[in-house]
Amino acid sequence: MSLSVLMSIAALSVGVVAYLKLPGERVELTPPPEGTEGFKGPIYTGSGTGYVIEFKNGVRFYFAGDTGLFAGMKLVIRDFYKPDVAFLPIGDVFTMGPKEAAYATTLINPKYVIPYHYHTFPMLTQTADGFVDAVNAYRSENLTKAEAIVLGYGVTREIEGIKVTWLGHASMLLESVNGAKILIDPWLEANPDCPTQYKNITNFGDIDLILLTHGHIDHVIIEELDALSKMYNPVIIAQMELSIYLQDLVSVPAAWMNVGGSLTRDSILAQGIVPAEAVNAANIENITITIVEAVHTSSPP
Repeated sequence: MSLSVLMSIAALSVGVVAYLKLPGERVELTPPPEGTEGFKGPIYTGSGTGYVIEFKNGVRFYFAGDTGLFAGMKLVIRDFYKPDVAFLPIGDVFTMGPKEAAYATTLINPKYVIPYHYHTFPMLTQTADGFVDAVNAYRSENLTKAEAIVLGYGVTREIEGIKVTWLGHASMLLESVNGAKILIDPWLEANPDCPTQYKNITNFGDIDLILLTHGHIDHVIIEELDALSKMYNPVIIAQMELSIYLQDLVSVPAAWMNVGGSLTRDSILAQGIVPAEAVNAANIENITITIVEAVHTSSPP
């Protein structure tokens, strides 16, 4: 059985058509239910993921992506990657809520923890107050050293030498010590909490690297990603299936890897997916990107 069929079987849902878009082919496993001809869902774009980013100055950021609690937060993230800063979703419903996210700080134990993925929709937690209170309670019991930092929309704050700007929801702009600009989950125009200036993508000035945690439409919109790609020629990184799905939809193909894998400038060049001119032009030297587990689904934007 071919790899493409095996991967498509993982995406199969009873009574619908399952597709996995690979180079030059489409795999169709079952006929659509009567009366739903032409329906093309679900499309498998891999699981949701998180990222560990190691910068030139040795600082490590853990961006959890959309996730619930999982044991690997201690066994892998804390014990192996040892991040200095953790970004955790707190909105509940689709991810951890404030209590779960605060408990996650006892597992990860970073120096600083930053909440995100809240306030955007009425069903999500509207403020970070409960999260901060719970983190402080764990700190008072010496169960975590994490200091909670609540960011304002569009306000840049330097943390461990890295400039951090929250664009609302899960969209984050980072600038490294050597000026590399990293955009995570760029959901901008439709994001109600994104500052107006960043809804106009020309105002970024430059983007070297875009990281996608998964394909849900409150994290990435294809048209927006393609516009960023055309304007800044960045290196885009995503989990393998999502990268493959995007390959014909975005001007600069996305580099891919899977959970546990790491990419550097040299290994992105060696992979041969992203054009060499884009990789060489990106200011990503001495930055290592690792995909890590997240407990979350994914579908295409």
